[in-house]
Amino acid sequence: MGMAAAMATQLVLAIVLGFLLGHWMDGLLHTSPWLTIVGVLAGIVAGFVGLFHLSKVMPK
Repeated sequence: MGMAAAMATQLVLAIVLGFLLGHWMDGLLHTSPWLTIVGVLAGIVAGFVGLFHLSKVMPK
């Protein structure tokens, strides 16, 4: 159960951080919504890469 919570938390945090960083950069550079979209996509990719790595160390 703990590993499932860690995996869900990692995925959600990666996406939220990608969104926040993209949204912040959009505000600085006035490129809305492009950097927000890029940030969310990067967060999704980072989250799934993290899930892949966690699944490799998960006990069987």
